[in-house]
Order: sequence, then structure tokens, then C-alpha cells
Amino acid sequence: MISFRYHIFTIVAIFLAIGLGILVGNIYVQPGLVNNLQRNADSLSRQLSEFRAEVDRLNAEVSNLQLAGDILSQVDRGGLAGVQVAIVTEDGVEPPMLSQALRSLQEAKADVVAVLSVTDRMSLADQTSREALARIVGMSADRDPSDLQAAAATLLARRLAEGPSVPAGSLPQSDPLDELLRDQFLRFPPGLPKVSESALPAVGGKGLVVVALDGGQGQPIVQPEDFMIPMVQELVRVGATVAAGESASTDYAFVPPLRANPPGARMLTVDDVDFSIGGVALVLGLERLVTLGEGGDYGIKGDVRPIPPLT
Repeated sequence: MISFRYHIFTIVAIFLAIGLGILVGNIYVQPGLVNNLQRNADSLSRQLSEFRAEVDRLNAEVSNLQLAGDILSQVDRGGLAGVQVAIVTEDGVEPPMLSQALRSLQEAKADVVAVLSVTDRMSLADQTSREALARIVGMSADRDPSDLQAAAATLLARRLAEGPSVPAGSLPQSDPLDELLRDQFLRFPPGLPKVSESALPAVGGKGLVVVALDGGQGQPIVQPEDFMIPMVQELVRVGATVAAGESASTDYAFVPPLRANPPGARMLTVDDVDFSIGGVALVLGLERLVTLGEGGDYGIKGDVRPIPPLT
């Protein structure tokens, strides 16, 4: 039988071993761990400094790009004077892009007759929205949402390119543009002028230039291939003058798919509309498109020129 004294010695030995382990750990292991942690902290600090320097460099490049592109007043003397322009965008796009486009067009003396923004109701997330859009486009609400969106894009494109299409002497007919606005699939962006109901029939028709703008951070409310791209394709197909623009830092692509499969020659694309230089490309490109019928691709993405030729 093991004696009680043996148990006491065993317990004392265990505690001595634990104490010795803690002492050795403090002497040898802990300093090594601290040194390792310090090295990691120093490495992270260096990486942070490098990242900050890179951010500063990129910010400087953006500032220089903005300053270098602020030349519209020197290269354009109101070449779009009297040209009617409608901008179609969607909620959630980067505000600098819309602001830059408006500023550049107004500086070129263009007559911006309407700015229309696609709302999140166009995502057709509920049955009520699907039924409302189906009624406007004349389709069954059971159709796939992407079919309804594409039909709405086609309808809007034709409405802008051809006008209300009310025969002379006939009774007033429903205006699809008015219906899309009334059912809140489109809206006038906050802070920008609205078009009155009485003036809405004057928006659209031969000679109207349509500028489609898309691009932003995160996910779009409607994928470009479901609405904005079909709208641009239909505008080109029916012979309208159209420009498609996106922001330089957009998370989703709008311009590249149009460039990869161009719907026709009478189309302008600009991939950096949020920059001053992009505004220059938009204005000069539209002038060439209106006067010469020549489209083109401009910006900073891919093998394209930053701005159209100045001759």
C-alpha cells in the first residue's frame, strides 16, 4: 500500500515541476515570443508605411490627372451649342461621374433636357413591381424578370429616339416615359431639375443625344446587361446618337461589354467620366459623333486614346 507520505511527496513534486516550468518559460520562452511579436509588429508597421506612401502616390496621380484634364475651356468653344441631351443613369452610381458629365456638357453649351435615373424598383424584387412593369411593356408578369427589364430598356430607348409617337390629330395616348416615371421605375435624381408633365412630350425624338452613365461601388441595383446595355444597343440600332460612360473605379463593367460587342459605329464610349479628362473625351467625342458620324472609345482602360483628336 502506498503511504500517505508518498502522496504528499508526489503532490509537492508536481507543484515544484509546474513552478520550474513557469520559471523556465519566463526565462527562455517568453523573451523569444516577445521578440517574435516585436518583429511581426515592426514588419506590419513597415507595410503600413508603404501602403500609406502608395495611397499618397495614387492620390497625387489622381489630382494630376484631374488638373491635366481640366482643359475643356481651352479645346472647346461650345461645340454642342443647341444640341439636346438626355442623360440616363441609375440610382447608386458614383456622384462625381454624374456631376462631371453635367458640368462638361453644360460648359460645351449643350441643352440637357432631362436627367433620368433608374430606381431600385427596376430590380423587380417583388410581384407588384413585376406586374406594374409587365403592364407598361405589354408582357405577362410571369415572364422572367430579365425579359421584362430588357423590354423596358428597349421601350425607353425607342421612346427617347423617336419621341412620344402620338399621331397628329389623334387623342393623347399613354407615354411610356411618363408611365415609367409614374410607377417609379425612373425618377429625376434629387437636386436636379425635374421635367414637368406638360413638357415631358418634348423630351425625345430625332436629334436627341442620349448619354448613358453607369458604374459604382458594390453591386448595381440592376445589372448592366439587364437594362443599360440593352438600352444602348437599341438606341444604336434605331440610329440614335448615344454615348456610354462609366467611372474609372467602378466595381462592375458597363463600357467593356459594349466595346467587346459594339452594336454599331455610331456609339461613343468613355471609361473615366468621373475625371475632368473623361469629361473632355465625352464632349469632344459627342461633337465628332454629331457632326461627322464617327464614334470611338476613349479613356484610360485598355488600348484606347484618352481623348479624341483635336483636329
